Amino acid sequence: MAGRPNPFRELDELIERMNRQFGELSGGFESQGMLSEVSVDVADQGDQLVVTADLPGFSGDDIDLRVDRESLTISAEYESEETEESDQFHRQERRRESVRRQLPLPEAVDAPEASASYNNGVLTVTLPKLDPETSSGYQIDVE
Repeated sequence: MAGRPNPFRELDELIERMNRQFGELSGGFESQGMLSEVSVDVADQGDQLVVTADLPGFSGDDIDLRVDRESLTISAEYESEETEESDQFHRQERRRESVRRQLPLPEAVDAPEASASYNNGVLTVTLPKLDPETSSGYQIDVE
């Protein structure tokens, strides 16, 4: 039976080609603003909001955070190391991963005072709330 061709080899090759094409297609969508899912919890702790996000497989250097008074944007991107030209793979799936999530915040926050920590794949962002008196805007006198 050693001389018989493997009837599933062509099917495996077809599936590999389809996976590559769908991977390229999804990469195109990401560059056009499609978002990958990041699971988050937003907790109100009185004078601050605490956002906890699951980002397994990333390092702290891979994560980019942007915050303003009304929203928090979490982005992370990971690229695998370049492989040698002489390496021969039967399957190579570990390449690049990127995620992005923009969260509207339930209350205005003091963006310059925000802080973040990352430990064991979990990102924790602490966002102090603005004092209601300072976030109420400007008073306009009517003449």
